[in-house]
Amino acid sequence: MTVTSAASRSSSSVSIRFVIQDAYNRGATKLYLQAGRPPFYGISGKLLPQDHFPALTLEQFHQYLHEILTPQQLQHYLTHRKLDANVGIAGFMQGRINCGPTAQGSEAMSLNAISLDGPSQVILRQGTIRGMVEDARRAGASDIHLQVGEIPRFRIQGKIVPQETYGKVTDRQYEEFVKEVLTPEQQEQFHARQELDTAVLYEGLVRCRVNCSQSLRGGAMVLRLISLEVPTLQKLGLPEILGYLVEEHQGLILVTGPVNSGKSTTLAAMLRHLNDTMPRKIVTIEDPIEYVHTSNHCLFTQREVGLHTQEFKDALRASLRQDPDVILIGEMRDRETVDTAMRAALTGHLVLGTLHTKGSVNAFKRLLNFYTPEEQETVRIQIVDALRSVIGQALVPTNQGGRTAALEIMINTDAIRDYLQKGHTDEIYQLMEEGKDGSQTMNQALFDLYESGVVSPDAALAASLNPDDLAYMLKNYTRRSSRSGLMTADYINTRSL
Repeated sequence: MTVTSAASRSSSSVSIRFVIQDAYNRGATKLYLQAGRPPFYGISGKLLPQDHFPALTLEQFHQYLHEILTPQQLQHYLTHRKLDANVGIAGFMQGRINCGPTAQGSEAMSLNAISLDGPSQVILRQGTIRGMVEDARRAGASDIHLQVGEIPRFRIQGKIVPQETYGKVTDRQYEEFVKEVLTPEQQEQFHARQELDTAVLYEGLVRCRVNCSQSLRGGAMVLRLISLEVPTLQKLGLPEILGYLVEEHQGLILVTGPVNSGKSTTLAAMLRHLNDTMPRKIVTIEDPIEYVHTSNHCLFTQREVGLHTQEFKDALRASLRQDPDVILIGEMRDRETVDTAMRAALTGHLVLGTLHTKGSVNAFKRLLNFYTPEEQETVRIQIVDALRSVIGQALVPTNQGGRTAALEIMINTDAIRDYLQKGHTDEIYQLMEEGKDGSQTMNQALFDLYESGVVSPDAALAASLNPDDLAYMLKNYTRRSSRSGLMTADYINTRSL
């Protein structure tokens, strides 16, 4: 008898894990598999066909043998054409198998006494977080979602994609996942607080930002995959102005956008530019650390909240006594952090931080909202003086199936500073459209991506904060909205200079 090769087996789409999990979920105590027929489940003493599966091909049957039998058991089956033994998939199930030819000569196997199990100490690759990380990286995923009672899911190009070959995560599996990823001290913290943020490094593979939590159905875990290589501005296709901005000696630079919009990656690329070109002392305060920087021209001190410090605000205050040139704050979370960041920006430090807002002007308003209405007029002056620029970011699906960053950039020029001080926010967008200093609106960034063939009109409009203005720009082939008064011919003439 010839058993199909590993190469041909890899083309089969459904793992025996999925069939076993389905049988278990339906209350079956026995699973019968025969080439040429769909699976049969033993339920309440009856062997019932499962027509939601197609008929099993001989190739799939051989794949299942390779999945469930040890090499010694497989060799025994190949030699004797029958096998009756205990079997198990480490970290998944245990049971009893009886396999051999039927009276008609078809190959068949019967699994009895099936019980699902959690991973053991000698866990197979597919049952581990490490294995999932490898699979996710090959699939181009940005995140892995694990939750008790659910099959794992990968986020690929912004979309959640189920990974059915793993089967549903059991309580015991989740506990093993926690033990694999967290240190004993972190496990104690997680069980006490029922949530935890940390990061784990897989040497030579990726770094993962990890969030563990408890939910209605049980434990949940999300892993964000982060490349070990800190990207450059050029590789990300980001505007050159970001390099000039990070070379400034003081001021506050904010990168804003919704969750999962690539803010941390943009900041990492800006610091990479500085590390490659200028001698500076850089202190980063993150929760958790994502990109790990190796000191080159710059000296890096990277601190993780919960591991190297207890609070953002405490670490930020301490950083002012560590002789930094540049301070990176993972997130502007509270008033005290904003206060300290502005003080640092006004006293000779360059401060980089993030906010979860959409649009440059909204970021300015968000900073003001950390204060009471009575305080805002006074604080407005300090924010305007400290602010160097605001970078609003969104990730847009590309025509090639990936995603790319679209950046709104507000440089705090004298004119924009005046409008911010007066609260005339509508006029700021017109100044950004017409400015020659590197500023641009999100619509202009989206228009450029469309014009260069990177994104479709629908994708650009979906990402726009002002889709009506962008629709006008796309229709009239102009990089200015109707309110700026610069029409198509003028725009084309300007571009040709």
